[in-house]
Amino acid sequence: MSFVSAPLEPVRPDFLTRVTPAARLIAGLTWLVASIATLDPVVPVRLAVAGVVALVLWSGLPLRRIPRRLAPLGVAIVSLTAFSILLSGSNADRSLAALVAFGPVRITAPAVSAGLAIGLRVVVIGLTTLLVFGPSDPTRMADSLVQQWRVPDRFAYGTLAAFRVAPFMAGDWTVIAAARRLRGIGSGGVTGRIRDAGDRLLVMLVSAIRRAERLALAMDTRGFDSGIRRSHFRELHVTWRDWLTMVAAVAVAVAALALHR
Repeated sequence: MSFVSAPLEPVRPDFLTRVTPAARLIAGLTWLVASIATLDPVVPVRLAVAGVVALVLWSGLPLRRIPRRLAPLGVAIVSLTAFSILLSGSNADRSLAALVAFGPVRITAPAVSAGLAIGLRVVVIGLTTLLVFGPSDPTRMADSLVQQWRVPDRFAYGTLAAFRVAPFMAGDWTVIAAARRLRGIGSGGVTGRIRDAGDRLLVMLVSAIRRAERLALAMDTRGFDSGIRRSHFRELHVTWRDWLTMVAAVAVAVAALALHR
C-alpha cells in the first residue's frame, strides 16, 4: 500500500510484522504530527533517521525492492524542495542576503531552510507510510481497524475491496488502448493524443462504475450491510509489542521536538 499498486510483502517475520496494524497506524500518526509541529528541518531529519533504522532492523521488508518502488516519491521530493526554495526566495525580504541570485530569482538561507523542511516532511511521510502499511497485507489492516478501532465493516472492507480492484485499472487502460487501435480509432499529434486520452478515460469511468456495482452487490449478498455483528476468522488482540511500538514512537517524537528546543 505504500505508493504502489501491490504492497511490499515481508520476506521474513520480524518485530513490526507481529505488531497489529492499528498500533502501527497510531505510531505513524504520532510521527506525522511531530513532523508538522515545527518548521525546523532538523526535526524531520531525526524522525527520518529513526524511520530508516526501524525499516532496516525491524520491518522485515525486502530492502532491495524499496528504492525502485519509491523512486517516483524521490522525484517528487526533489521537485517540491526546489520549487519551495525558489518560491520562498523570490518572496523573501530584499534586505536578506542572497546566497544565489540570478535575474529576479533570489535564494536566501531562510528559503533553503523552508524548502528542506518541506522536502524532509515528505520523506518522513514516505517512510512512515512504508512502516505502517508495508509489514502486513491490507486484509489484516482491515481486520485490525474493525476489531480494534470499531470501524464499520462496510467502510473497512469496502475500502479493502476498492484497493484490491485498483490494480485492474492499469490493465483496463492497456486493453482499451489496444481495442481502439484495432478499430482504427485515434489520431496522431498532440491534440489527437489528448482527445484519445479523454475518450479512454470515459470508457474507464463506465467500466469502473459497472465493476463497483457488481462489487457492491457481491458484498451485500455476503451480509456486509445486514447490521448484524459479524464474527472474525482472525482474532487480533493488543500485545506487549503493540504497547512497546506506540510508546517508542511517542518517545522518539517527543525527543525530536525536545532536542529542537
